[in-house]
Amino acid sequence: MRSLVFCGCFCVFVFVLGAAQLFAEQEPKQAKHCNVTGQWRSEQGSVLQLTSTGPEVRGVYHTAVETALGASGCNRESKVVGVVGDCPQPTIAFSVLWAKGSCSSWVGQCFLLPGGGQVLKTLWMLRSVAESSLDNWESTRLGEDQFMFVGHVEGRDGH
Repeated sequence: MRSLVFCGCFCVFVFVLGAAQLFAEQEPKQAKHCNVTGQWRSEQGSVLQLTSTGPEVRGVYHTAVETALGASGCNRESKVVGVVGDCPQPTIAFSVLWAKGSCSSWVGQCFLLPGGGQVLKTLWMLRSVAESSLDNWESTRLGEDQFMFVGHVEGRDGH
């Protein structure tokens, strides 16, 4: 009788264990590491294309906004250079130099979202060229950007 009870309990245990593994395998797999390589879109509609190799980040930034017409150049694009940390939700810093001489820099962090998405939460600084040291006070702007991951883009590596 004891062996029958033991066998029954063991069978129930194996069944429960197997069912738990089956359900665990059916849950959607969420990325465990925020990968900055790919295309990102800001809330303003700017597009950031990044490629990360080790701690180095390179790419292209296409701005949707300008402080003055033509300030970012005729195609509103610039090369991106920066760095990224090596952890599951890494910090990132990148900069661009615009056609008319101003430069922008972003610093922030890549976060994993519930459901598998990714977001870059950043603070930015835009430094415009000042005509003289007297104009220095009005040449720096600060703000924040949020970039949502759009996906990987084939054929454009940002170099």
